[in-house]
Amino acid sequence: MIEGWTTQSSTVVHRGRRMTVRRDEVRRADGSPGTYEYTEAVDGVRVLALDGRGRVALVAEDVYVCGLRLLLCPGGGCDPAEDPAAAARRELLEEAGIRAARIEPLTAMWRMPAGARTREHLYLATGLTVGEHRREASEADMELHWVPLAEAVAMCADGRITEAGTLAAVLLTAQRTARPLPHRATDRAPASPAPGATVGEPGTEPR
Repeated sequence: MIEGWTTQSSTVVHRGRRMTVRRDEVRRADGSPGTYEYTEAVDGVRVLALDGRGRVALVAEDVYVCGLRLLLCPGGGCDPAEDPAAAARRELLEEAGIRAARIEPLTAMWRMPAGARTREHLYLATGLTVGEHRREASEADMELHWVPLAEAVAMCADGRITEAGTLAAVLLTAQRTARPLPHRATDRAPASPAPGATVGEPGTEPR
């Protein structure tokens, strides 16, 4: 709870298979009352799988709530009491048929902080072995695509990738794996003049 805030009451408005909707009556630090409605659900994961050729694994999936077919990093909800890193490995295998020798955290982010008490844990997977997927019946429409990381970054910028966790995972991976930028030409030491050349005044080329 935020310092100075108190929860006066918390009511379950709806309890579904995957989430609970709550309405809380609160007293803010300045004494004013407030009402907040939000969802509670298990935390989720997204895992960006990066192969030795610099490609990332994305799955295309029909997402009913959005009414769109989206490109996503493999992921989903954690099972009760499941460690997020274990969930990332499980989802990567189920949706893409990929096993990873290494899984490292990128960040944990709030999915929709004003309306959902749920976090999404993002991971980078490397040392990949590709085999058969283990998709559920509801995931039968999924298609696996391998995309160069640089192209995935461009897809985040031009609207082909729009899911928040996938956007963050792609951009954080690009930042983490970026090579130092080459020095600008103006930062290089000036070339030595050719033998016999006459060096002109500052700002002029050797003759």
